[in-house]
Amino acid sequence: MEDKILKFVSVDDVPEGCRDLVEVFGMDVFIRLIEFCGGSSIYLPSKGSVFRNARNRVIRDEFDGGNFRELSGRFGISDMQIRNIVR
Repeated sequence: MEDKILKFVSVDDVPEGCRDLVEVFGMDVFIRLIEFCGGSSIYLPSKGSVFRNARNRVIRDEFDGGNFRELSGRFGISDMQIRNIVR
């Protein structure tokens, strides 16, 4: 039944506050999203926090015990931030 109706769903059927999601991801992805978590509030982290976690992991992997200055220059953060990340 839902499959037959799905082909008639348009962006006009979507609440105005969610239409950007349809435009960015497409109706198919939007439908999957509402099937998964429709009706609930979800938290989406900022891009910065996700990238920061990955950056810090790379810094810890590449830290050799003394290359604070090299890593701080490469990643655009202070030596002290490097020290805090690798401790």
